[in-house]
Amino acid sequence: MPMLADPSQKYKPYTPLVLKDRQWPSKTFTKAPIWLSTDLRDGNQALANPMTIEQKTLFFRELIKCGVKQIEVAYPAASDTDFNFVRGLIENNEIPDDVWIQVLTPAREDLIKRTVDSVAGAKHAILHMYNATSPLFRDVVFRNSKEQTVELAVKHTKIVRQLTEECTAKYGTKFIYEYSPETFTQSEPEFALEICEAVKTAWGKAGLGEER
Repeated sequence: MPMLADPSQKYKPYTPLVLKDRQWPSKTFTKAPIWLSTDLRDGNQALANPMTIEQKTLFFRELIKCGVKQIEVAYPAASDTDFNFVRGLIENNEIPDDVWIQVLTPAREDLIKRTVDSVAGAKHAILHMYNATSPLFRDVVFRNSKEQTVELAVKHTKIVRQLTEECTAKYGTKFIYEYSPETFTQSEPEFALEICEAVKTAWGKAGLGEER
């Protein structure tokens, strides 16, 4: 059977679970979610033989053929290969106008700048920043308090905002910003919420869809 132009058509909604004291279990999807491919981000995954630029480009073209509209393409600050791959996609006009490429960066100013530089000139780019929030990482790896961990996320979110706005003004690139508390599943839920709310406030323009 050939691939459908809209593969979501072949799925049926599940039967909702109705619980009187809960809201989300009874909700159902009314349209397909946004699919994000992460297949190309191997640059910081400690592979013995990471893909070459040529292999990544072929893979990217196949994802485009599959109709994927958001593609995490690289961790540009991890290696020259990842950085140059992203630049090649942009400079060789490989990215359709309706496709968003996503890049990943830790909360470090030099790496954020390298990441923004990698996507300059793309029509649409999603920049995803993270920092670790669990007690083990705070206490053992970074020796940071909760307050210092929040401050780190807020400070670098403001750096992301400044650099992306400068990039938009110079190259016309439209950005979406995403943040994640790394090691979320080992973090205190209330602290994960606190740091996400602080980041949202620091970004200052969070919204729905492309307005984020």
